[in-house]
Amino acid sequence: MFEHKVVPITTRLAPNEQKMLISSLKSLDFEDDMKYNSFGHKFREMMSKILHRLAPNEAVLACSWYVNEHDNKPTRRQRLLYAIKSGLEDEFIESELEIDLVPIAKRLGKVISELNKYTHFGDGTFDVNKDVGEAFVSESIDFLLNFFSSIDEIRTQIVESYEALLNKKITEATINDVMQEIDILATHYTVDGNTIDTISVADIDAHNIYISVDGSVDVTHQYGSDGDLRRGDGVEFEKSYPFIINIQVSVIDPLFIEIETDDIEVDTDKYYDNGSDEEEPDESDYNEESYEPDEPDYDDEPYEPDYDDDDEEPYEPDEPDEPDYNY
Repeated sequence: MFEHKVVPITTRLAPNEQKMLISSLKSLDFEDDMKYNSFGHKFREMMSKILHRLAPNEAVLACSWYVNEHDNKPTRRQRLLYAIKSGLEDEFIESELEIDLVPIAKRLGKVISELNKYTHFGDGTFDVNKDVGEAFVSESIDFLLNFFSSIDEIRTQIVESYEALLNKKITEATINDVMQEIDILATHYTVDGNTIDTISVADIDAHNIYISVDGSVDVTHQYGSDGDLRRGDGVEFEKSYPFIINIQVSVIDPLFIEIETDDIEVDTDKYYDNGSDEEEPDESDYNEESYEPDEPDYDDEPYEPDYDDDDEEPYEPDEPDEPDYNY
């Protein structure tokens, strides 16, 4: 009966969470006085699993904004905060990103109130009638949809505001200064300029923000010495190569950005593309020893955060939060 409603949710769940959701719905197949209580219990356990996956204990405890409220364990409210802003401080979000946290706090307060409802559902309740039970199941699925959409919308607002700031901080001129120091292919080349296509936030955790920059660099290659060029024996040609920059920025100071040569990976495969329309210069007539381009560096691999959202951790029940509209 409710299977069609959960289809949009399943892609957001880890495999074990999907099994728990299916199991909770199967509880409704039995003509049992306790079937709605059974659904509520399984649904509550699934929500706890989801919260622990989105905000593991060690990640929340490592945040500078974390304050111990109960036995050195994150509360549901703190896990929700981590899910939307990770290690970012409220002051940065409000002052630099210019995001008003008051309506966000109210929205999170409603989510927390709904979560707390599942802690107590079924206590002292027996033989719930069909209308009440099915309304509870339908509302639970709607809540799960709203839970993910609330997290997505708030986190997207934060990330997009930060990316807009990055576009001002990371300029083409900044990257061009670093590009001049990169040994792309050989000593006989000149970096003419670069273009930035996209700047995006790949991830945020308790300690760092992981930023990816995509663009292209324009290079003039030279075959032969400067003397060869003056005599008409050398050749110059231009190429454009895509590059990726992967950098980590501390959540403590998100606007302090440094780009080093080791952060930049230039894709030079195009240089060796025999199918190119451009005709490669013939070096057979050079008076000097023919120039052999160096092999490109492939040492710099793109950064991939170690954090795995699907990692499970043993379930430890959280201390329920009272509805709180100011955090």
